[in-house]
Amino acid sequence: MSSLKKESGYTLEPQDRPFVEILRTTPVETICPNFYALDHARGCSFSPLCSYCYLKDPYYDHGRTSAATNTDDLLAEVRQWIGRDNLETYVANAGNLSDSLAFESFRPIMGELIELFRSEAEAKGRPHTLLLVTKGGEDDCRSLLERRPCQNIIVSFSVNCREAQKKHEKGAADSDGRLAAAAKLKQAGWRVRVRIDPMIHGYDYREIAEEVARIKPERVTLGALRADPGLYPCLDPELRAPLAPAPALKGKYALARYPFEMRLALYRQAADILRPVCSLGLCEETPDVWKALGFDWQNTSCNCEGHPGHHPGFHPAQK
Repeated sequence: MSSLKKESGYTLEPQDRPFVEILRTTPVETICPNFYALDHARGCSFSPLCSYCYLKDPYYDHGRTSAATNTDDLLAEVRQWIGRDNLETYVANAGNLSDSLAFESFRPIMGELIELFRSEAEAKGRPHTLLLVTKGGEDDCRSLLERRPCQNIIVSFSVNCREAQKKHEKGAADSDGRLAAAAKLKQAGWRVRVRIDPMIHGYDYREIAEEVARIKPERVTLGALRADPGLYPCLDPELRAPLAPAPALKGKYALARYPFEMRLALYRQAADILRPVCSLGLCEETPDVWKALGFDWQNTSCNCEGHPGHHPGFHPAQK
């Protein structure tokens, strides 16, 4: 049975907004690549939502769930995007406002997207890359496992240590299921990345880091729990307590974070194990943390950047 469950209240409807749009770095103080968001769905069919999910923010209508039904329009717009040159980035992230595979059981689209990127990007030597981000397991990855790998598609699994997953990610596939799916796809020849994110204070991440290292993904991105001003009051008090209080935030795009040393301690648990294995990066982190960990933020890549070994650098938000 699929770990991605239908949630009451989801809607299937035609989408009249663009499917592919540039998303530039926010908040301004972080190192984060710009990418194109492939906006095929909003919300998530995990039930319940992860306890820290930013889609609980009122800005996202408290996690309202919807998926576009005009998939011919979607595919046509993606095809047009793949044909464009001189773009500032060539990554289309299909997991920005939803788990990439959350709607496959009742609005399948990934099989067609795979074949589109195979014929229009891979076969023609184009750099355009589809990024799938998921907390799904093997059943949820069936559209990938049943097809030949495509080098213009990256599958990125978000994982957490088992204790945190069982408490805070109850609606998603369990940690073992995600790791098994990642290992099977990697063995089949797919490009696989892993995000250990969000790392939560009070948990030990060494064991999960060792298991990720055995998969040997092309890249691992680490991230600590954080919250924008809209999400901050929606967090459970237990999660919110160690973060900087909401009144201390300055500006719309500022993030509530753990203190500097607390973030370093979390990251070092995993970084010391993964550093010899693969490319490492940090998600929505500040330059001082990259430097303190000995990461070269000008050359080390993170999850949403397309090519291993290249990082576009520190991009202030462009509005």
